[in-house]
Amino acid sequence: MTNINGVLVVMTTPFNEDGTIDYDGAAENIEWYINSGVHGLLPLGATGEFAALSLNERLQFAEFVIKTTKHRVPVCIGAVSQHVDTTLTICDHAAAIGAQSVMCLVPPALHLTQDEAYAYFELLSEKVAVPIMIYNNPGSSGVDIEFETLKRITALPWIQSIKESTGDIKRISLIKDKLETELKVFCGWEDMAYESLLMKADGWISVLANVAPSMTSKLFTLIAEEKDYAEAWSLYRNLLPLLRYIEGSGKLWQVTKYAMDLQGKKGGGCRAPRLPLTASEQAEVRKILNKNPLS
Repeated sequence: MTNINGVLVVMTTPFNEDGTIDYDGAAENIEWYINSGVHGLLPLGATGEFAALSLNERLQFAEFVIKTTKHRVPVCIGAVSQHVDTTLTICDHAAAIGAQSVMCLVPPALHLTQDEAYAYFELLSEKVAVPIMIYNNPGSSGVDIEFETLKRITALPWIQSIKESTGDIKRISLIKDKLETELKVFCGWEDMAYESLLMKADGWISVLANVAPSMTSKLFTLIAEEKDYAEAWSLYRNLLPLLRYIEGSGKLWQVTKYAMDLQGKKGGGCRAPRLPLTASEQAEVRKILNKNPLS
């Protein structure tokens, strides 16, 4: 099983004003993430606006992240697509450039059955040569991988972890209880991190780590390593207003990037058709950060 634990920042992708990828800004962000103590990077997830990128851009950015990281922390490459061939291309490329893992979602908008979801991961497991993180997000895929289906998938080659994004804490405890030795489980729901780590989740795939990498890493350390649950709860309560706003705003990308801008980091705008935050939404983010400083 791959040695990926702790907080993985599900990276934003910064853009220049002309819409091209801001590689210099991404490099600055990566250094900030790593120096702040995150345990791994996850580029090209939904937070990274993969759907707004061409396949060539996705491959180039993945290679850039690997080269910039220089093996200092593990990298898990987002490999989500409606097209199986595209996912396989990304997985093959990730293996070739030295990524530690790939994250794969049941293809969105296809409304697969449980048997078809299993067949999808069976196909991937036969074709790839890199550890796979299952991404269970019914809101994105239209399919909630049921536990019996997950057990079948877990028995396949290369399946090693899951990002659990249903928002149901019972999923975390069930997986840890029944599949602890077979599957690592990561929290994929922003305002459920404390609870998930208490339930022995192996880590947190964190959007907030784009904005507060040291604080998200500290939360993991306090719970998973130091067992200082009171201090962890105090820290978490300070993070909760922004976590809840990120999760519930419907504008995760814009909120995260704007909060990064306020921190002096490379957030910037989103690609079309996403619109920037309104003045009132920006004011709400500033209000949250003023009342709950990220330090």
